[in-house]
Amino acid sequence: MADDFTTPLTVEQMYGDWGFEWEDAVAMTDRSLGPRPRTSMYDTFGTLGIGAGGYVLDIGARDAAQALDLAERFACRVLAVDPVQANADLAAEVIAAHEHGGLVDIKLGTINDIPADDGTFDAIFSRDMMGHVEDLEGALSECRRVLKDGGAMTIHDVFATPMLEPQESARLCADLAQVPERLDAELFERTAEETGFTIEVTDRVASEWLETLLEGEDGEKRLLTAARLHRCKDRFVEEMGVIPFRVVRGNNLWTIYRMIGKLEDRVYVIRA
Repeated sequence: MADDFTTPLTVEQMYGDWGFEWEDAVAMTDRSLGPRPRTSMYDTFGTLGIGAGGYVLDIGARDAAQALDLAERFACRVLAVDPVQANADLAAEVIAAHEHGGLVDIKLGTINDIPADDGTFDAIFSRDMMGHVEDLEGALSECRRVLKDGGAMTIHDVFATPMLEPQESARLCADLAQVPERLDAELFERTAEETGFTIEVTDRVASEWLETLLEGEDGEKRLLTAARLHRCKDRFVEEMGVIPFRVVRGNNLWTIYRMIGKLEDRVYVIRA
């Protein structure tokens, strides 16, 4: 059914008298709306009450930067787990050089095969990694296995909105090793509940973290980069190779789509 946002405008409506000037309309958008920074996820995690003596799993830990942040903020022990050897090697170096590194360990492993005994962790932290998981039901069941009774997960991931076109989704997933089904927020929520979790928090962060980054640094020239990559594709491919080109282009579009509402960041707290 047509409404105020889908009914086509007439030329008179577009160019006619709006009741205020174009410059005023643009100026209304040129102001901060107080977006939260990415560290707001730590604030959400903090509501779980984890402190000194707590044991946390950071799954998909990359270079262990997040695991070290958790250790520093909450004085908890953290096991950082990542499936990529290069990430684990880098994480070991970063941990060794960090003043809170004594609270953090790194191990190779996947979310579907976590190197820990049953009921080991008080909480699990997962940021921006579920999109790579093919067997989500198995992954969440494995997380539930290593959590203590009543333990919780804080999960960040990115999901598609109705604005994302099927061809855009297919291209992004192919270039960024994303599982297409992981972009479905309803499927994620249903799978979490089917594996024995209760969803306690659903925080639709949307573009807030990126707005904070852009307002603070004023240098993320994503649209300019996208234009260059599109216009001079052959040149970039020749200079860097096909795989690096695809990953750079995909990451760039991933960010742009999050900025303009085709993708949406969410943070969940789910409890076993």
